[in-house]
Amino acid sequence: MQEEQYYSEKWSFIVKWIAVILIVILLLVIFIPNNIWSEEARMRQRSRWKMEQLWDAQRMYHKLTGYYDPDMAGVLWFVSAVRDSILADSQYVGKQRINYKGEKLEITVPRYWFSEYDTIFSKPYEARDTSLANVFTAVEINYETGLWDTIFLDESKDRYKYTDSLWVGSIIDTVVDTIIERVTKFKRFRLADSLLYCPLTELPYDVTVKGEESDTVIIHSPIKGGYKERKFLFFSFKDSGHGSITNGEMSWKR
Repeated sequence: MQEEQYYSEKWSFIVKWIAVILIVILLLVIFIPNNIWSEEARMRQRSRWKMEQLWDAQRMYHKLTGYYDPDMAGVLWFVSAVRDSILADSQYVGKQRINYKGEKLEITVPRYWFSEYDTIFSKPYEARDTSLANVFTAVEINYETGLWDTIFLDESKDRYKYTDSLWVGSIIDTVVDTIIERVTKFKRFRLADSLLYCPLTELPYDVTVKGEESDTVIIHSPIKGGYKERKFLFFSFKDSGHGSITNGEMSWKR
């Protein structure tokens, strides 16, 4: 009887451990593939974002020079250098010259080019801008009530709204006031050389310029023939490729 009880407890212990092991294996089978799929999606999204950045850099470069350049590293440097010049001198627009690859290159910097650059490459954030302004107290006739209304005018913003007669003859007081307003500012984003490389393979993107007038830019993922990497012995990280961009047309959005 004792021997039977011994074997019963022994097999019960073994069965419990088998059950625990099976549960662990089941959890691994459920969660590991999900994590791999999520990583695949993140890598694909990151890679395509980089490719979009490269295309935008080529587009901005074309606006400055009138042509595209397969030297992607040079394009990133060039576009960043022009933005730095505008930051140093806000009048850096129109016909300009810039040192590029040991030569003085003539370019045309469109007015407000920097605004497009900031919108594309910089990250916007909300901020408060504080400034001092002359605030004028004025009166004007309200034709609906027949009474005089008191209004407060900021000369820098409101002059164009009113006739000169209001400013000249109806100002009754002037004070210097602190103006606090919400504005959208942009965090500086550097077009670093890390954009040139696929985050999955660490190989450079294939950038070519084609067409009879060299007017077609193709940015292609370096993943050719697919990608496969073993994970946790029994699982695999797979990717068939991240697509391509041809003059702004993204293969994954067709």
